[in-house]
Order: sequence, then structure tokens, then C-alpha cells
Amino acid sequence: MGIKLDAGKILIFVYNEYTSGNGWVHSQIVIDTTKWEAGRINRAITYLNDLGVIKIDKWIGNTKGVYNFGITGLTPLGIHMIEGKKEFKKIFSFEVGIPGVFKYSWGASEK
Repeated sequence: MGIKLDAGKILIFVYNEYTSGNGWVHSQIVIDTTKWEAGRINRAITYLNDLGVIKIDKWIGNTKGVYNFGITGLTPLGIHMIEGKKEFKKIFSFEVGIPGVFKYSWGASEK
């Protein structure tokens, strides 16, 4: 596993939540969904933030070692990236399916 792969999976998750009307993804949701260790989540979130593909608010403290954050949506670049299969593969090194049909298992073996 690499940071780009982890970030891509979280971006897909955020996209699915955003397009299904849930919109707000916060640190506890990511912890509960991925079951990844804190450093892994922090690195992926930092990567997405540095790319400028997520709209994120951060605040002081942490939840189980994960930065306290709330992702409120995607930037136009984030939407373009995830809906543009070639661009997504170029950045994250794996392919995605049709938007809205992004499914995979977070699985405990993904460490």
C-alpha cells in the first residue's frame, strides 16, 4: 500500500458520500470505515489536501491519533479528477469505474 493508493480510496469514499447527499465526512467516519491506523489516514488526508481536491476544515486535537477534520466537499479539480478515469489513474495509480459505482472492500488486510 502507498499513500497515493490510500488517498485515492478515501477520495472515492468522499465522492460517494458527497454525491449521495451525505456531504460531511469527518475523522471518526474515516476511522470507522477504513479501520486504518492513524498515520495512514493522516498521510492520505494530507496528500488529498495538498493536491487541492478536497474542501477540508481542520481543528485542534485528534481522534485516536487522526487529525480532527471535516471534509465538506470536493473542489472542481477533485470532481474532474475522479470523474476523469485517465486523470485519476495517472495521479492515484489505479483505475476507477463509472462514477457512483465505486465499490471495494476496506478489509483489515489492507495495511
